[in-house]
Amino acid sequence: MQPKTYTNIRRLHRIVVILIRYGFGGLVRELRLFPFLAVLERLFFFKKAKKALSIPERIRMVLEELGPTFIKLGQVASTRADLLPPDWIEELKKLQDAVPSFSFEKVREVVEHGLKAPLSEKFKTFEEIPCASASIAQVHYAVLMDGQEAAVKVKRPGIDKIIESDISVMHTIADLLDRYVPQAKRYRPMEVVEEFARIIHREQDFTVEGANVNRFCKMFEGDTTVKVPKVFWDYTTSEVLTLERIYGTPLDETEKIKAKGLDIKKIAENGIRAFFKQVFEFGYFHADLHPGNIFAGDDGTIIYLDFGIVGRIDENLRKYLASLLFHLIRQDYHNMALIHREMGLISKDVDIGEFEEALRDIAEPVLGRTLEQINVSDLIMRLIRTARRFQMRLQPNLLLLQKSMVIIEGVGRQLYPDIDMWEVAKPLIYRWMIKEKASPGRIYTRGKKRVDNFIEMAADVPYQVHSILSKALSEELKIGFVHYRLETLSDEINILGQRFAMGMIIAALIIGSSFIAMTYKDGTAFWGLPALSWIGFITAGILGLRMGSSVLKKDKK
Repeated sequence: MQPKTYTNIRRLHRIVVILIRYGFGGLVRELRLFPFLAVLERLFFFKKAKKALSIPERIRMVLEELGPTFIKLGQVASTRADLLPPDWIEELKKLQDAVPSFSFEKVREVVEHGLKAPLSEKFKTFEEIPCASASIAQVHYAVLMDGQEAAVKVKRPGIDKIIESDISVMHTIADLLDRYVPQAKRYRPMEVVEEFARIIHREQDFTVEGANVNRFCKMFEGDTTVKVPKVFWDYTTSEVLTLERIYGTPLDETEKIKAKGLDIKKIAENGIRAFFKQVFEFGYFHADLHPGNIFAGDDGTIIYLDFGIVGRIDENLRKYLASLLFHLIRQDYHNMALIHREMGLISKDVDIGEFEEALRDIAEPVLGRTLEQINVSDLIMRLIRTARRFQMRLQPNLLLLQKSMVIIEGVGRQLYPDIDMWEVAKPLIYRWMIKEKASPGRIYTRGKKRVDNFIEMAADVPYQVHSILSKALSEELKIGFVHYRLETLSDEINILGQRFAMGMIIAALIIGSSFIAMTYKDGTAFWGLPALSWIGFITAGILGLRMGSSVLKKDKK
């Protein structure tokens, strides 16, 4: 028996014991995990099963007892409001990442192995007692040899093997749930495990987190309202992450912030702006915004820490979110409904009018209210229930975003209850929409992309013609011909020829204008493009409209 298999069996046995202890013997039996369960259940040990508590409470306690990896799984599951009932979500949110710290001897061993030098050669001072301890790592304050203060994140020894073993066992259990427990399929256990595996694998490599920190530094470069610690790359490996130490107060400690004489309204507004800037401007956001990871600096800036989990929103998803919020603010529920159909989030069979009314029922009660008067988490839960009703499938990154928005709401309400989150976000959303739709640079980029696609297609035409002719000559090509309105064929060919010629002229104008723009250096320019390019683009646009108009007229006949 291979060591890994043996380890997995031992781990699975422990899971079985804990599940039975908390009253899940029936589930163990359904999963066929233990053939002698009936005998074991008669033992005194298992008669003490804790069935008095609710199922979500017992699940949470099972995860806590199973240790760091399963706690992380529960935390990931707590973001899946599209899958789990509200009482489960609320209970899983109680899972805390704090676990007992490991010894300083182990810390020294990991750091010295990673940095390939004694601790005394790399650090002027290194605090033995950690300032924070979590499932994957713990953090120690230190001072570098040049006097810079740092926070050193050190990975737990042996945690990688534990995680891999636990993920393997999770896959086994998820597969058994899919096979033998029909009611479990609605929770998509394999999907949750796969999502969890992706998240925790990224967290295991501290160089990935360091890269995340660097990206956030660039995103907020020049922004005086946000502060991100810099990475000391000479002191960073896959097992050791060394960051600049930044002083601040957790955003949930409102009284301490007030005692420093800081403007809490401004801090709350900065926090909301920073969040929406991440989402819409960069499509890249901090996805672990609990109060321990977001601080208020002594100068009123927002400080971000712990970049192990980040969310990514691609351009199409950003367009969807921006358009959704744009129309929400304008109370245009019809277009909100149409956006969902265009994105493929609802099927074409869904009644748009019914879906529009469902969106109206969700949005109307919250618009124009302050954070004190609304509950964003409740709003999102209503959206998710609507999604279930209309069989919408939500993306994991959208759910990470939902989790982050709920946390931002909670912190904002605690910090400054009278703030209107939508009013703060509105200018950012409008600006992004205008930039996205009307920016000459965007128009040029989209035009160039289409031209490139056209050129690529045109390049394939000779090969396609050659292939057809070759097949025709070798008698491999068989053409079936049906006589239908043959008398008008000549006219149709004439019209098609004209349209093709017009299309080539338009393409030539766009390509020529694009080349002029690319090679442009000096001279008169409007919105970043030379006048000649604008003339070419405008002419192509007019010709395109004329051709489109003629096509529509023809189709109506």
